[in-house]
Amino acid sequence: MRCIPGIGVLALLGLSFNSSALATIKDEYQRAQACDYYNAEYVSDVGVYKDSKVRFCISADQQELIYVMAMGTSWVVPFNRQYRSKGILSLNTLEENRLVLYQKEDGVVTRKVLGRQRGS
Repeated sequence: MRCIPGIGVLALLGLSFNSSALATIKDEYQRAQACDYYNAEYVSDVGVYKDSKVRFCISADQQELIYVMAMGTSWVVPFNRQYRSKGILSLNTLEENRLVLYQKEDGVVTRKVLGRQRGS
C-alpha cells in the first residue's frame, strides 16, 4: 500500500513528459508547414532526388532545416548540428550558397550537395 503514492507521482511525471513531447511534435509540424514550396529559399540540385521535387527552408533561428515537396509534404531535421537517424550520423550545413549534407555510416563520411540558394 505504501507504493501507491509513489506510483501516482511517477504517473504524473509520465503525463508531463508526454504533454511536452506532443507540444514539440505540434511545433515541429507548424514550422514545417511554414515553409512554402514556391517561396523556399533553397532549391534542390539536379539529380539529388530523382522522382521528387524538393526545396528547403532554414528556420529563422538557424536550428532546423525544413524539406518541402511540391505535393506539400514537409519534414524538419536539425540544422548545423549532428543528429543520428536509422544508424546514420548526419549534419546539414551551408557552404557559401550551397546546402550540404554530410553523412557517416560504417566509418565512411559522404558529402552531398542538396541544393543551392535561389538566384545564385
